Amino acid sequence: MKMNYTMWLIIINFAVFFIQILFSNIDFITTSYGDVITDIFGLNSVTLLTRGYFWQIFTYMFIHANFIHIFYNMFGLLIFGPKIEFTMGKEKFLKFYLICGVGSSLFYMLITGINNIPMVGASGAIFGVLTAYGLMYPRDIIYVQFFLPMPAIVFVIFYGLIQLVAGFASLLVPQVGGVAWFGHLGGMITSFILLKFFGFGKRRIRYFWE
Repeated sequence: MKMNYTMWLIIINFAVFFIQILFSNIDFITTSYGDVITDIFGLNSVTLLTRGYFWQIFTYMFIHANFIHIFYNMFGLLIFGPKIEFTMGKEKFLKFYLICGVGSSLFYMLITGINNIPMVGASGAIFGVLTAYGLMYPRDIIYVQFFLPMPAIVFVIFYGLIQLVAGFASLLVPQVGGVAWFGHLGGMITSFILLKFFGFGKRRIRYFWE
């Protein structure tokens, strides 16, 4: 049986993180934005525009700040990704995931403008997957922090509001940063658009030989 794309994405993310540890001065535990790999492949609107590093709107989603960062992102992808991939089909899911990631980066730059603070991590794409889960399986119960049960659609709305409020708070008080709230929100908005207008939420028929 072929491995699904969710697992491949997790493997690729951890492989890139391992390369960051080997070839950069990234700290395994604490956040470090000074490594050369983040400078080149993390999303930085200044270097993107002044040096032409346009690939950053795509590559940033495979770069992570530390082990805790990548662990929580990949855990979320492992929880929500397989069911969405099964429903959409492998190829459509992969396109959906990557487009959500790109949409996240574009929305983040649109709201925050030109600044020298890099955005890294798969969170935007994973928030897109989470949004798809809430819209496609709204009555599924999700346990927030492992103990508070909540319908998936309520969970998505709740998390969306958190990103919105925290995002505007970070604009008013920049020193309270560290999380790309608008990147998360951009992934959710992209997910909604893909599901609503481009048919990514339509269930495909899976034949017995697949």
